[in-house]
Amino acid sequence: MTSSRFEESIRLDDGRNFVLRPLRPDDLEALRRAFLRLTPEEIEYRFFYRSRELPASVQAQVRGLDPARDAAFVVDDDGEIRAVADLHMASTNARTAEFGLIVGKAISGHGLGKRLMLKLLDEARRRGLAALHGNVRADNGRMLDLCRELGATITPDPDDAGVLCVRFAPAP
Repeated sequence: MTSSRFEESIRLDDGRNFVLRPLRPDDLEALRRAFLRLTPEEIEYRFFYRSRELPASVQAQVRGLDPARDAAFVVDDDGEIRAVADLHMASTNARTAEFGLIVGKAISGHGLGKRLMLKLLDEARRRGLAALHGNVRADNGRMLDLCRELGATITPDPDDAGVLCVRFAPAP
């Protein structure tokens, strides 16, 4: 496996090869195709609603990636995106960021979600953030297990019994 700060080659235990790299603005069409490959359940776990189109908010974020506030990483399979992890700070001087993660079922179960979350946590540390937070559906056991394994604090959302608040405190 080769690696740099920006790209890593990944070989799965089944022999498949991928590249973990930063998301680029020209990835929008590949993201649209990736979204169409997701199951309704995967979409609902990540976006909290079902849709067959990449949300406009995601498209806008990709078009306007601001390196001072945003970081996003993809698992690339020869130009096809198979997984995405991102963090977003509300402002350039924010001390916290919201995260999101989605790994398509075709490649899940090989540790890529963990690898992407570790990449986000490293990025949060690099930026000196006090916390990385996100909301996870209470029935998304795999994501919650991953977050617990990586040391997150998980609490109920006071406004929605079906949602849990996940918070990481990245150590400097």
